Amino acid sequence: MHCLGFLVGCSLLLAAAAAQREGLEVLLRDGTVVKTSALVGDLASGLELHADGGKRRVAIEDLVAVLGGGAARPTLSAAHLAGGEVVCGEVVGGDQAGHRLELQSPVFGRLGFDVDRLLALAAPGVQAPQRLQLPTAVEEALFVRAKVGFDVLAGTLHQFGEQGVRFQPDGAAAPRWYRVDDFVALRLSGATARPTPAAITLLTRVGDRVRVDLVRWGADRVMLQLEGKVQVTVAVADVAAMSFHQGVVFVSDLPTAAVAEAGFDGEVVYPFQRDHNVLGEPLVSGGRAHGKGLGVHSRSSLAFVVPPGCERFWTRVAFDDSAAALGLEPRANVQVLVGDQVVFAHQDLAAGQAPLDTGLVVVKPGQTVTLQVEPGRGRDLGDRVNWLSPVFLPAPRRS
Repeated sequence: MHCLGFLVGCSLLLAAAAAQREGLEVLLRDGTVVKTSALVGDLASGLELHADGGKRRVAIEDLVAVLGGGAARPTLSAAHLAGGEVVCGEVVGGDQAGHRLELQSPVFGRLGFDVDRLLALAAPGVQAPQRLQLPTAVEEALFVRAKVGFDVLAGTLHQFGEQGVRFQPDGAAAPRWYRVDDFVALRLSGATARPTPAAITLLTRVGDRVRVDLVRWGADRVMLQLEGKVQVTVAVADVAAMSFHQGVVFVSDLPTAAVAEAGFDGEVVYPFQRDHNVLGEPLVSGGRAHGKGLGVHSRSSLAFVVPPGCERFWTRVAFDDSAAALGLEPRANVQVLVGDQVVFAHQDLAAGQAPLDTGLVVVKPGQTVTLQVEPGRGRDLGDRVNWLSPVFLPAPRRS
């Protein structure tokens, strides 16, 4: 590894470790951010926050997000499920009929999935395999590594196992095993999403993105319920971020009302991404990951319509930590508009600067909220900016 890359990698790891040592950050619906050394509680009684030498209890419905440390780009095999869920791990098994896939996850342990939930199985390090298009009239295909790129083998999935994927290409006399290292991804059509997603999005330190229900949060372990009422216990240190969907609307889940993107010289450098930075990796700023948000590159202007029942808007904004790896000193100018009125602005936002908080912004259903990023000093080089947990909130609850 080059010296610069090594030093930058070390600095990002140190930032994530520092965030973990500082404890958790809890984002509340009233627009406040509470730093806490520990959380204890459950769905019924709420969570007890240990902060500033005292304790404070908050109801689950008052939570927007709980933020831990950083999250890495997935480096393991990854099962991409319909509905946007991703589970990372080593392929370890499945039934003989090919109806089930089992992964050994470093966070959840051994987990199984019905194949009708599976969009794609990606090899280690492969991002967004669902973008690999299945050929016309093909329902199952293996994208096998070639000397240049990959070859697409249409055929039939037979089984998952420790050997990898047992697959029969069209025209072959029999199926054979393909090691995970042999292919880029397995793509399947007709995957179905969960009819009712769970109330929380969990992002883990290794890049899992799973909808869960909270059973109990302890001093160092969290008990969660996954799909099919499967209960798992994970270490608090493995929790990068939890985003609570009940009663709030995250901007990244909404369609855009308008999009305007361009590079400094006209070319779009990177188009915006939902719930990822512009490189397709987890949103990490200041060593902390956010499970929900928007990754953009200047110039960028994204507009969203305030949904019914929402009266306030909140977000943070910062450079993605990956910008430090470029060896540049990027700058950007950022602002938030409600209609034509600027309600938040900051000039000369710098890489490495702590995330900025807009505070609660009063909005009305049907209005347009626009998030803008313009190049600062240094043109648009390295202008990887994250809108962190942008969310529309209902009116304050009456006590």
